[in-house]
Amino acid sequence: MIAADPGTGRRLRLAYYAHHHGTGHLRHAQNVASLDLVDLLVTSTGPRNRALLQGPAEYVSLEPDVRPDGVPFENAPPPEFHYAPTHPAIRRRFAQLSRAWADFGADAVLVDVSVEVAMFARLSGYPVLFRRMPGNRTDPGHALAYGSATRLLAYYPAALEDPAHLAAHGAKSAYLGMLAPARSQADAAPAPLPAQPSRARRQVVVQTSLGGGVGLDRIVRAARVAPSWDWQVAGRVDGTTQPLPGNLHVLGVVAEPGPLLAAADVVVTSAGHNAIAASAAARRPAVVIPEERPFGEQAAFAERLRGIPGTSVASSWEAVHDWPALLEALASGPPSGLADALFVGREAFRDGFAALLHDALAGEEPAGDRSARAG
Repeated sequence: MIAADPGTGRRLRLAYYAHHHGTGHLRHAQNVASLDLVDLLVTSTGPRNRALLQGPAEYVSLEPDVRPDGVPFENAPPPEFHYAPTHPAIRRRFAQLSRAWADFGADAVLVDVSVEVAMFARLSGYPVLFRRMPGNRTDPGHALAYGSATRLLAYYPAALEDPAHLAAHGAKSAYLGMLAPARSQADAAPAPLPAQPSRARRQVVVQTSLGGGVGLDRIVRAARVAPSWDWQVAGRVDGTTQPLPGNLHVLGVVAEPGPLLAAADVVVTSAGHNAIAASAAARRPAVVIPEERPFGEQAAFAERLRGIPGTSVASSWEAVHDWPALLEALASGPPSGLADALFVGREAFRDGFAALLHDALAGEEPAGDRSARAG
C-alpha cells in the first residue's frame, strides 16, 4: 500500500522538516521513510544529519540559522514567533527550503518542529502537518501554528494527551502512537554490561537525552547513597569536580543502548521521546526523571506516564529521597508497562499515517476548527 493522490493515483510526495536539536526529529523522519508509504524529502541543518537516514529518502542540507560559532543571531521576534532574527543567513535558509520543496514537487510539508517553518510552508501554499509535542504550548507562537496547520500529529497515544489540548485542537489532531521497534529488546538475549565488576551486583542504567544532559553531580549523589548497586550512565552528562565512586561508570553516548538497557535491573531515564521509547523496548522497571526543556516538554510527558505499572515518575533527581528503597521496590516488582502503554505495531502506525495524509490532502478543515475561527 502507498499513499496516493486521489485524483491521479500518483504516489504522494512529502517534505519533512526535521529540527536539528538532538537526534529525535531525524529519527522520526527515519520512521516515516521506513514505512515506504510516500516519496520523502528530509530537510535539516548540516550534512552530518544525512547519516541518520537510511532507505529511500532524499536529503537537503540547510544553512545553519546561527552564527558559525553556534551562537544564535540577535533575536527580538514578535510574540507570535520563537526565533525570527533578521539576517542574510536566515533569508538564504528559507530560500533553500522553498527551492527544495518546489524541486521535489512536494504535496504537503510535515514540520517537526518550528513555528516559523510551519507558517512559511502554509503561506507558500502547502498543506501543513505540524508535530504536536507535550508541554505548556499555549503561547502565541504555538497557538498560531496549531491554528493554521492543516493537521496536527503526535507520536504518542491520545490517552497521554493533555485534556486542554484535546478540547482546543482534538478535531484536527491525530495520535499515531510510538512505532514499536522491529524486534523488541524483551526478545533479545541480554548483553553483558561494559566494564561490569560482577553481574552478581545489581545494575542501574541511567539514560539521558542527547539534546540536553544531566548534571553528573546528581548521579554521583545517587550512586553514593545506593552503593550496593552498580550504576552505568549512557548519554550526555554535565561535568563534575567530584571523584566518581567506584560503583559509577560513565560510558558517554552509546550508539545502540538497547542491549545495555535490556540487561539492567532498573533503568533511570529522561522523559525525552526517544529515551522513553528505548526504555519501553527494554521492558525493564524504570524511573522517569524529566530533564529541563522549553515549555516543560519532558516534565509534562513524564506526568502523563505516572501510574504505568513498573514505572516510577520523579519530578527531579532531588525528589527521590530513598534511592535504595525505590530501586529495591522496582526490581522486585513487575517489568515496566511502558511498551504496552505506548507502542503500536508497524501496520497500525502505517495505516494511521496514511489516514492522516488522506485527511490533510482532502482539503477539508475539521468542523470544530472552522467554527472556532468563524466570525
